[in-house]
Amino acid sequence: MDKKQLHQTLEQLHAELQQIESVDENERQILQTLMADIEKLTRSLDSGQQHAHEGLGEGLRQGIEQFEASHPNATMLMGQVADALAKIGI
Repeated sequence: MDKKQLHQTLEQLHAELQQIESVDENERQILQTLMADIEKLTRSLDSGQQHAHEGLGEGLRQGIEQFEASHPNATMLMGQVADALAKIGI
C-alpha cells in the first residue's frame, strides 16, 4: 500500500469510527484517541512529516481488540492501516 492508498484507508477508517455509537466510556476514549491519531497522521502524510504516527499502532491494537466483534468493518480497516504502517516502517 503506497502513501496515497494509506491516506485513503485512513480517511475511510476515520469515517467508519465516526459512525460508531452506543459505546461505554472506555470505548469512547479509545475512539477519540484513534480519531485524533488518524487525523494527525493524515496531516503528516500531507505535509511530509514523519513523527506524527507515535501511538497510532498501539491505538489500533486496542481498537481491534475492543471492537472486533461489534464493528467488524472498522476492525478490518484498522488491521489494514496497521499492516500498511508496518510495511512502510511507521
